[in-house]
Amino acid sequence: MGKHLRDYGIHKPPMDKVFKWKVGNLFKKKRTKVSDDEFILKVHPLTKEALQREDDFILWLGHASFYIQLDGIKILTDPVMEVPLTPRLVPLPIKLEELEPDIILVSHGHFDHLDLKALDALKVYDKKTKIIMPTDLSSYLKKEANTTELDWFEEYDAESLSITALPASHWHRRGVFDFNRALWCSFSIIYKEKTIFFAGDTAFDSHFKEIQKYLPKIDVALMPIGAYLPREVMQTNHIDPQEALQATEVLDAKTMIPYHYGTFKLSDEPIGEPHSWITRLSKTSKMKINILEVGNICSL
Repeated sequence: MGKHLRDYGIHKPPMDKVFKWKVGNLFKKKRTKVSDDEFILKVHPLTKEALQREDDFILWLGHASFYIQLDGIKILTDPVMEVPLTPRLVPLPIKLEELEPDIILVSHGHFDHLDLKALDALKVYDKKTKIIMPTDLSSYLKKEANTTELDWFEEYDAESLSITALPASHWHRRGVFDFNRALWCSFSIIYKEKTIFFAGDTAFDSHFKEIQKYLPKIDVALMPIGAYLPREVMQTNHIDPQEALQATEVLDAKTMIPYHYGTFKLSDEPIGEPHSWITRLSKTSKMKINILEVGNICSL
């Protein structure tokens, strides 16, 4: 890695604070409640037949996984079935085996975004499905697949579809000795007159201004809103709902769709807090915020 890194592109988590946080949770009599308000994401089960439709649509599968159809082209973001040592709180609305994406986007190498079991279920090693990943990440796959690695601002073009890897303020690690050995990114998806931005995982930083200059027109911004507490650990990794709205305003997007909450318990905020927070913001914001339920098909 090298040419893609900016000041906002390198974040080393405060490991002393991470250690203190993790150890502190181990010694608590009862860890922070999974839900202080008994919040559970609503899931609408889907059949494979329900996806056989001709219109453009977006479907939230939970966490950072979206299934997007643009003129028959099927795109899947960060497919995840499970995260090690972290129970899944709500099921997928449809088995990944029943999805047949043409393109899979993987934003970075953390276990809740790059799930090798999910890629197995999607049968990616038959090389029919194109996997687009940031630089150096394909080395983590089990075996050779149909992958394209992109540096920031590099594009993958297929007929009328253009996918660009864009900056994110995050970091990489899957093992003990591989800190930042692979890149991380956000993505833009442009098809004819429609532009979708997928933020991946990110902190709030100046890269949103840079992306706005690159993408002057964004129809839908998919923005993470969860895993933000404790703030002294998470502020360089993840945005909270208020920051997600602020970032969407910087991007000058028409609509924001939130994600990265309610599926896994990854941090200290109550599991329902991101949802209640973004719901409150949606009632007062001039920005359109479309809060999806898992499994609901939303036309684009």
